[in-house]
Amino acid sequence: IFKSYFLVIETSFQFGWTPLMCAASVANFAVVRLLLDRGANACFEIDKYTVLMAACTAQASEENILNTVELLLSRNADPNLACRKQMTALMYAARKGYPRVVAFLVAHGSHINAQDENGYTALIWAAQHGHKSVILKLLELGADKNLQTKDEKTAAELAKINKHLEIFSLLSLAANHVQGRCHKAVEQEAICKFLTAISDHSVGSCSTFHDMEVFLHGLGLEHIRELLKEQDIALRQLLTMQKDDLIQVSVLL
Repeated sequence: IFKSYFLVIETSFQFGWTPLMCAASVANFAVVRLLLDRGANACFEIDKYTVLMAACTAQASEENILNTVELLLSRNADPNLACRKQMTALMYAARKGYPRVVAFLVAHGSHINAQDENGYTALIWAAQHGHKSVILKLLELGADKNLQTKDEKTAAELAKINKHLEIFSLLSLAANHVQGRCHKAVEQEAICKFLTAISDHSVGSCSTFHDMEVFLHGLGLEHIRELLKEQDIALRQLLTMQKDDLIQVSVLL
């Protein structure tokens, strides 16, 4: 009887998937736990695609996915195994847009700046697919925003190419594009305040902030917004000004 039960648990379905892989792919926590408790292998993989990766790409509530991922990791699933495309579970979760899962994986040893066969990191995957909440979480956790793909594209550039302009602006500000035009200490403080301002508001309320307002809020210069408006100076123009232009603007203000 026990031998027959074990065979049922380890049965391979179409494409070689086991019952555990199928349950993980829909983040069915109850079934995943039952199968693991009955001896299913949390480290199972087929063609280098793991149970953990299947869970991170599930079409389910993030709560269910997070619980499933937590369970698999507690049963010694390796978060840093890579598939044939050199993608890790973290990259899959970032590509799907699951910030809580991303944070949990990083907290449990996932290499945040790992790159796949095309040089994509978790941050780059999130930028390409427009997942702002994942990007904010990855930046908070220390992701390197300056890493490039094999065709020399940064996360910011891919966000722009895919028309995620709000994310492009966020990553551009965070990428020190104004370095050398402002004092570095002031600049880094402004970036931190900018990210804090974004994080402290829900998506709905954040959308009511104009880019210039948020940037000036980070610098502590909200009071000059009307003056900049009178001079018809936009945020993009302000960020790309040369030193002499900035001096001229500062005199006017």
